[in-house]
Amino acid sequence: MVYKIAFASSDGVRVDSHFGSAERFYIVTLDTEKEEYDITGQTEVRPPCNGGWHEVSKFGAVLEQLGDVSAIVAQRVGPGAKKYIEENGKTVYQIPLDIEQAICLLMEEKQWEVDKWRSHTKN
Repeated sequence: MVYKIAFASSDGVRVDSHFGSAERFYIVTLDTEKEEYDITGQTEVRPPCNGGWHEVSKFGAVLEQLGDVSAIVAQRVGPGAKKYIEENGKTVYQIPLDIEQAICLLMEEKQWEVDKWRSHTKN
């Protein structure tokens, strides 16, 4: 299967941003059968959190901008954001590593099988 994953990163190298304060997500296309991946783009977003406060409606705006990703990887995701993201059909991971290391970890643990990642459409 081919999945799209959004990584909260300021530089395209490290997963160094919290979901709520991320200004940019790098989109990775992962082919689980070939065990290959490519960074296929980046998306600028307006962070939903402002100094620890957030509006749930702003989570939806970020998810809409991220489009058809199956999962979101961030350095940290608060419980409210995590619940919202999962209720909207996306899997959430907190992996504060380099993007390449995070991808290797996801592939080694075959997380798409464990979590039954959704297809490329929202529920």
